[in-house]
Amino acid sequence: MTKRKQIIHHELIRLTNTLRDKFTTDLTKVLGFDANTIGHNLGIARNSVSKELNQLTLDGLVLKIKSRPVYFLDKKSYEELIQRQLTVNVYDESTQYQLLPKVAEPIIDPFSQLIGYDRSLKTAVEKGRAAVLYPDGLHVLLTGDSGVGKTYFAELMHQLREQQNKQPVPFIYFNCAEYYNNQELLSSHLFGHKQGAFTGASYNKVGLIEQANGGLLLLDEVHRLSNESQEKLFLIIDKGEFHPLGSSDKPIKVNIRLICATTENIQSSLLRTFLRRIQVYITLPSIEQRSLEERAELIFHFILLESRKIKRSIAIDKIALIYLLSKPLKGNIGQLKSDIQFLCAQGWAADLNQLSSTLLLDKRFIEEPCAPTPEVTTLINALFKNDAQIEISTTDKLQLKNTLSLLSAKEDSDLFYTFITQEYVNLRNSHVSPQETLSILKKKLRNIFDYGINQKNSGHSQYLHSEQLEKRISSLTEYIEEILGFVLQDHLKSLLHKHFLTLLAYIQKGLIPNLYSSNLILDHCKDEYENAVLVCKRIEAIFYIQCPSTEIVYWCLFLKECRLNRLKKSAPDNYKVIFIAHGDTTATSMANYVNRILEYQLITPINMPFEQSVHDTLAILIEKIKQYECQQLILIVDTGSLVHFGNVIHQLFNINVLLLHNITLSALLDFSLDITYAAKDFAEIINLIQDKNIDYKLCDQVDDDHEQVLMISCITGMGTAVKIKNVIEESFKELLINTRILIVDYNDIRSPERLRNILNTQERVVGIIGTFQPELPDIPFISLEELFSEQGPELVISLLKPHMSENERRLIIEKSTMKFIGALTLESIINQISVLNPQRILREMEDLYQYICQKLDLHPSKQVTLRFLIHCCCMVERIVISRKPLQMAIDNQTIHSNYAISVIKEAFLPIEKSYTIRLSDAEFLYIYELLYS
Repeated sequence: MTKRKQIIHHELIRLTNTLRDKFTTDLTKVLGFDANTIGHNLGIARNSVSKELNQLTLDGLVLKIKSRPVYFLDKKSYEELIQRQLTVNVYDESTQYQLLPKVAEPIIDPFSQLIGYDRSLKTAVEKGRAAVLYPDGLHVLLTGDSGVGKTYFAELMHQLREQQNKQPVPFIYFNCAEYYNNQELLSSHLFGHKQGAFTGASYNKVGLIEQANGGLLLLDEVHRLSNESQEKLFLIIDKGEFHPLGSSDKPIKVNIRLICATTENIQSSLLRTFLRRIQVYITLPSIEQRSLEERAELIFHFILLESRKIKRSIAIDKIALIYLLSKPLKGNIGQLKSDIQFLCAQGWAADLNQLSSTLLLDKRFIEEPCAPTPEVTTLINALFKNDAQIEISTTDKLQLKNTLSLLSAKEDSDLFYTFITQEYVNLRNSHVSPQETLSILKKKLRNIFDYGINQKNSGHSQYLHSEQLEKRISSLTEYIEEILGFVLQDHLKSLLHKHFLTLLAYIQKGLIPNLYSSNLILDHCKDEYENAVLVCKRIEAIFYIQCPSTEIVYWCLFLKECRLNRLKKSAPDNYKVIFIAHGDTTATSMANYVNRILEYQLITPINMPFEQSVHDTLAILIEKIKQYECQQLILIVDTGSLVHFGNVIHQLFNINVLLLHNITLSALLDFSLDITYAAKDFAEIINLIQDKNIDYKLCDQVDDDHEQVLMISCITGMGTAVKIKNVIEESFKELLINTRILIVDYNDIRSPERLRNILNTQERVVGIIGTFQPELPDIPFISLEELFSEQGPELVISLLKPHMSENERRLIIEKSTMKFIGALTLESIINQISVLNPQRILREMEDLYQYICQKLDLHPSKQVTLRFLIHCCCMVERIVISRKPLQMAIDNQTIHSNYAISVIKEAFLPIEKSYTIRLSDAEFLYIYELLYS
């Protein structure tokens, strides 16, 4: 046999033996290897490999399957695999079934029910299976954090034991923590006792050990056993016998295997003499250590269980799945299951009145939305495709599992090609133009690449490849280090290893899209183009392949990022970057992600929860700037009235502020990388963002372009609003330059669209004063009770002149407070009632108010009392004058107490009779909301 033929035959033997793990009895076609695969592994031309394989077939050493492509198997290895001899060496598609193993009754491995049994839990499952299948079994110690599934793992070991014995086997569970304060009682439960063994032992008791005879005893939280109790187990482990408490008879013989479980450090919590008697140690990983695909599979599994429980389909949208995939879980799988049950309970309660066929889990029930990582985004896109949600009960479980398994298989591949091929296919299927496709890919590519290159935990592939292939990869890695001029870190070498394997696999399958364009190379990487071409030529020479043009993009990125990572990174001294965004954690999540990529703290985040006012957010920003004492500021905001913070900060601190708004995570990362490496001062940064068409504004002078508008809206009617307007104009006359006070109907401020219709082009709303807060979180709001409080004047000044210095603010407050409070006393407003007797109506309302509070057991604050009396007095006068109560559509979904409404109606009967008026249902509802808000 020639040397080349011998090398090819040895490679085919190796590949055939790899089928042992993949070989099952339910195969529908023969698994084999084509000449192209063998040639790729050995670096030999395909036609040469094909020639030698055909000769080996004639020699009777190789099996040949005539299909497309033609497959080959080593005959001797394959005969051992199917456990029978073959008389024919050549098969076609119609006769290849003769090569398949004989179909036997399938035996389902209990561990196959365990999500991740063939991935993250593979080692644990192999140990557990070995412990059970070994003659008479072995004792096992399970370790891992709370909630990782130790009890369930033990149950699967029990199922395998029953399957092996082909009959029921005892399985006893005992939690050692239940009696750890009373070791005598604990021993009684485990070993049993004789009558009279201790005080209260009035009868003989069979212990759990004897009950578990012939089976398994699970001792959960075994670290709770005292040293003495651990020593009592020695006799069972060593000799299979024990004494019940109080027994002097011969020891009782038992045949049990212990499964001990603990969350603690076994070296410090268990005796060494106990540990050395346990033959098998199994550690179960936390959910954070498991793959994203496994976590998704767990989520769908638990949702499916809930679907069966409530007998309804359950659908989940992208935001809810991102939340479950991204949320930290200290309680591991147990906490994930509880979180999903709670989400389903919330969905059930919200849908109680409608009872649709599908229960929807969506953003309504998410406390803190999470910014997805690129890995999560890739997984979400693969699962949802173009759908808005996934309906679990109608989803083919096998299809979903296959999708996740396919994605999991890519886990060990290169993120660059995984992303670029998948994203390209998605864009092509969406009929996006080639130019726009390049633009979108370029924006997303930076995020994906930076995420991949900064993954420190990257490890080499768990699969072994031929020695020749590994040598070629090492040679290429050394060549790249020569070009860079320094040795690569281990995680970067691992990244290259994955990239080369993925490149070869994708070329072989023809999966790389032909989309190269010089526009796809990011601006800051273009100086690496010549080096990238050299690397591609070396790859072609070593692997005998034609490099795709897309590979140049990869090497431009890789080489540049390796050089940049060598630079010492530090925050700039001449300016600070602050990012403000709406939401409880939006700013923090985005800033932390970018800072992690940069490996230093460039961006300071400020979150703006829904309940936090614009005033409070501005106050936090001002405090941050005082701490930093910076000369220049880059202020990044998402939207809304936050865009006016730039001018406020400039006027307060006399510093230049570069304001960026409507920025995405991708744009934020891109901008941060650019100012870290490409631009250092404001002039360079402004030139850079102009080139990228980013919305910005340089706040370096007082902005008088916009006229301010202060809105007043009271549901009591225009009369009260006019009176408040007069009070503000009288009290803060000098602050109202370039400010228009506008009285508007409450309905007009309930939506941004209506609000824009009543404003002029150059006007912006500085705030709203009114009865109830509209759902416009970007516009500061002062309620009537706040207006009537001691802080009222300062709140109004904050709206009108937020950029005032502390000294200026103090002077204005001292000047305006007395005038303001005097004008806003209850008597001042009531005395302005023009038709009714103010003293009489006030007295009637006070009596009515006391009656309502007594009947409904209410104890309102002074502010609520004041607001109620003003509202009701003005309301009665308004109806008396216009003879028309408030008319407004009532939301049928508004939750209120029918009893409370009836009490309010009853209290107002004398008023309606006395003034010959009739209040509408809308009036009563507003009074109810006023009392209970």
